[in-house]
Amino acid sequence: MKKIILILLLISTARLYAFDISGRLLDERYFPVPKMKVFVSRGGSAVTDKNGEFKLTVDNTPYDLTIFDLATNIGVVYRNLSVANPEIFLFGSVTSKYANTEALRVNFPPVPNGKTDLIKFVSDEIFYSQDVIAYSGETTKLLSVDFPSSKKQINGRIIFMEKSPFSYEKFSERAVTIQKDYYLQTVIFDTLSTFSKPGDAYISLVLPVLDFDRKGFSVYANFMSLHRNAELLLNTTEGDIISTKVLVPQTIPFGYRLKIVGNGFDKGGIGFENFVYSYPNASYNLTSETPPKLEAPQDKLYTVNSNTLFSYDWGSGIGIYVVHFHCYDPVGDFYIVTNDRNIPSPISFAGSILKGTEFSWVVAKYLTYMSVDDYVKPRNYANDIGYKAILTSELRTFRTKFP
Repeated sequence: MKKIILILLLISTARLYAFDISGRLLDERYFPVPKMKVFVSRGGSAVTDKNGEFKLTVDNTPYDLTIFDLATNIGVVYRNLSVANPEIFLFGSVTSKYANTEALRVNFPPVPNGKTDLIKFVSDEIFYSQDVIAYSGETTKLLSVDFPSSKKQINGRIIFMEKSPFSYEKFSERAVTIQKDYYLQTVIFDTLSTFSKPGDAYISLVLPVLDFDRKGFSVYANFMSLHRNAELLLNTTEGDIISTKVLVPQTIPFGYRLKIVGNGFDKGGIGFENFVYSYPNASYNLTSETPPKLEAPQDKLYTVNSNTLFSYDWGSGIGIYVVHFHCYDPVGDFYIVTNDRNIPSPISFAGSILKGTEFSWVVAKYLTYMSVDDYVKPRNYANDIGYKAILTSELRTFRTKFP
């Protein structure tokens, strides 16, 4: 009788620690990934809905989440989670199967000599659209706009801004609704359109004095009240620059701020990219970061197996690691998101994703996340401010068999 009572108490205690997970799966453009199976460690699985959302029950914490996309041969595992509402990414996936793609034609007066027109679609809904630049004499451009495949239309605005090397001279916008599988729409900015003058300001930048094979920066107009992809490239410069001033607009609608991205890379892709938010007439020092260094196994090792331990050092700052394993033939990619600096070989648990014999691996460190829980917390874009960086190690290769 005592044994039965003890077993019942253990079962009841275990259930006290069980809790439900309501998560969301996104690709690297922040698009929801539908119809994808998500597995939880020591538990079951769930399939994401059209919004990329899924629900699971976890018996205890911490837990792992694993995603396998057999269509693109990509797998991702998130280690040691405790949060009940994780927002996770399917790394390496930006395929068009999750999105509708529609085009817009934008007409405008001929661009004057010595000036350029910056044109961009933006929205507070989920979207992706590249920046378009019109040069002297041009009068029309095509914009390509992506939005989730579950949507029949998307509302947004076309931004039009004209600049010279010394001034931002014209700004205008047009509201537009883009329909799925609709005829090519035309948006017109003409001499009767209402234009405002954004005004001129500068931002002062100081770059790291260290030598890199490639060093530079980019400055974006970033719109806090819109979707995370709503930003307009204002300037991109590469070279051995110590300090400079960058011309930026003084004012633009939509909660305008500046996003400053600095980078420094050596041969082999070793380096960093960091970004911070600022405002016109500010000054900022772009700092240098030390990427994690791969320690074991040695490069080009021919005897890697399921017992091999992969390890790397800290690198600078506080953050989490994304370890990327790539199989060359058949092509497959497997990512491990972790706080640990020593991980077992993924060959034994990556399923069919890594079933070849020749591989590479590289480590990216994401600052400034205290834990994997911190990284997967839902991103409230309006509050997504502060210093961030991605530090990338060297790339090493290995084999599981002798050639």
